[in-house]
Amino acid sequence: MKQGTFTVFSGIVASAYDRALAKGTRSDVVRQFMQRKAAVFTKKQSVRKLIANRLGWVDSAAKMKRQVKAIESFGNDVFGSGITQVVLMGMGGSSLCPDLFSLMHKKHPKLKSFDVIDSTDPAAVRAIARKIDPNKTLFIVASKSGGTVETRSHEVFFLGLLQAAEVRQPGRHFVAITDPGSGLQKYARRLKYRKIFLNPPDIGGRYSALSYFGLVPGFFAGVDLTALLDDALMMQKLLLEREGELNPALALGSLMAVAAKKGRDKMTCVASKRTAPLVPWVEQLVAESTGKQKKGVVPIEHEPVGKIDGYKNDRLFVFFRMAGEKVPEHMRLHNALTKKRLPVVDIVLGGKHELGRQFLLWEAATAVAGYHLGINPFDEPNVTESKNNTNELLAAFERSGEFPDQKAHSRWGQLSLVGYDAVKRYNTKDLANLTQFLKKFLAGGRSPRYFSLLNYFKADARTEAALERIRRTVRDRTGMATLRGYGPRLLHSIGQLYKGGPTDGMFVVFVKANYGRLPIPDRAYDFGQLIAAQAIGDAQALIQRKLPTVVIAIEGSPSEGLEKFAKALSRALRK
Repeated sequence: MKQGTFTVFSGIVASAYDRALAKGTRSDVVRQFMQRKAAVFTKKQSVRKLIANRLGWVDSAAKMKRQVKAIESFGNDVFGSGITQVVLMGMGGSSLCPDLFSLMHKKHPKLKSFDVIDSTDPAAVRAIARKIDPNKTLFIVASKSGGTVETRSHEVFFLGLLQAAEVRQPGRHFVAITDPGSGLQKYARRLKYRKIFLNPPDIGGRYSALSYFGLVPGFFAGVDLTALLDDALMMQKLLLEREGELNPALALGSLMAVAAKKGRDKMTCVASKRTAPLVPWVEQLVAESTGKQKKGVVPIEHEPVGKIDGYKNDRLFVFFRMAGEKVPEHMRLHNALTKKRLPVVDIVLGGKHELGRQFLLWEAATAVAGYHLGINPFDEPNVTESKNNTNELLAAFERSGEFPDQKAHSRWGQLSLVGYDAVKRYNTKDLANLTQFLKKFLAGGRSPRYFSLLNYFKADARTEAALERIRRTVRDRTGMATLRGYGPRLLHSIGQLYKGGPTDGMFVVFVKANYGRLPIPDRAYDFGQLIAAQAIGDAQALIQRKLPTVVIAIEGSPSEGLEKFAKALSRALRK
C-alpha cells in the first residue's frame, strides 16, 4: 500500500514561519489541546470553559473505534430489511463529510444509491424524490442542534412522501444523529425512528468527521471504518509525539497563520480530480474556524488553475493529489511557485484510507492557526446572522403571507438587479445595461480583495462550467482570488468568514426569479419560499455590513443566466 507525504515550503515567509514554529514549540500548543487543555488558547476563564467543551474531537477516533462493530451491525440489519437506497440530510458539518465520502467512495456494495441532500432548491429536493423508492430507502437525519431548518424541512417532506406512498411504519425508514437532549432526539423517539445515534456534545459540527456524524453515513458510502480510524489514530500519536516542524499540524497551522498575517490570507487549494472532494470539507473547517474579528484564512476552493502571473502576492498554495496521480498542469504551477520562493504545502494521499489522517491533521492545524491569530477557533459568532434574518423573514411571511418586495431596480433580459449595497452610488446610466453596471461595481476591485459568487440554486455541470468561466475572467483580469458556493450550504460553512473575517470581499448573490412551489408539510412556507428567504437574509447580512454586494435574479435556466453574466463581465473587464 502506498504511503502519503506531507511537505511545507515556507519560501519568502521563512523567518516569520520559523518564529511561529518556535513559539508553538515553547508553548507546546499541539500537545496541550490534544490533551484537552484549553488554557493554551486564552487567559480568560470564560473562554477557556467554552473551548474545553469543544475539544471532544481530539480523541474521537479512539472512542469511536469501539463503536465500529455496532455501526456495522446496524448497517447490516438495515440491508437485511430490504433497504437498497440511503439519503443523508444535513447541513454544514453534518453533510460535508458524508458528501466527501459519497464522492470518493461512492456507496456500499449492497446499495443501489447513497445520496446527500443539503439544498432547499425545490429542483434538488424533487431530484431525490424522483430517484428513490420510498419502500426501500433509509433516511439519515443529521443535526447537532436538532433544529436546523433545512434538515428538519427535508425530514418532514420525506416523511410525508412515505406516508403518501402508504409505507408501513415510516419511522423504521429514519435514523437520527444528534446531540443528547435535542428536539430531534425527542421527535425521533415520538415517531419511533429505527435508531438514534447520540453524538458526544463536546464535538463541534465542523470537527465531527470522526464521530457518528461522519461514520454512520460513511458506512453506507462504503468506507472501511476501521481503516479510517486507524489512520486517524496514527496521526493522533504523531501529533502527540513530534515537535517543531516535524509535527505536521504545527507546521501547517503556523504557515497558515503567518501567511495570513503577511497578507497571504488566500489559501489556494489546488486539488487533483481524485482529491478534489476533500477540499470543500477543508474550506468549511478553515473558514468557519478562523474567519472572525476581521481576521482569518480565506480558503479558495475549485478555482480554475492559472499561470503564475495570474496570481498576486496575497496567496498561499496547498496542493493535493493521490500517490501516482499525474497532474502535469498542477506540477508546472507548483514548480514555478517554488522557483519564486512562494509558500507552498504539498499533500499526497497514499489512498482513500488516508482521509482519517487528513481529518485530524486539518482539525489540529486549524486550531494552531487560531492560536497564532489570537482567536477562538471553536466558535462561530456570525453564523447565526443570516439564519436570524431568514427566520425573521419566514415569521413575517407566516403573519402576512408576503415576502419583502423584491422588485427589480433594473432588467437586462433574463437577468434582473433586485438588490445592492449602498457602498457605491449607481445612477441611471450605470443601470442602463449589465456591462456598464458591472464596470461600476467592479471599479477598484483588485487584489487583495476577493470576489465571491453565492448561488442559491441546485448545482450541475453547466452551472459549474459557467462559474468557472466567470472566475477565470475575474482572476486573470483583476488579480482577485475568486470563490463560489451554493446556498444554503454556504450559510453553514464559509458564511462565517464572509461576515466575520477580513472585510475585503466582493459578493454577487444569484437567485432564481421563480423557484416554483414544493410544499413542506406543517409549514406555512414551501421550499421555494424557504430558499428565497435564505438568499434574501444572506444578502441583507452582507449589505448591513457595508460589504460590496449585488443580488441578481435569473429568469429560467440558471446556467443560461450565468453565461449571460459571464459575457457581460468579460466586456466590463476588457483591457
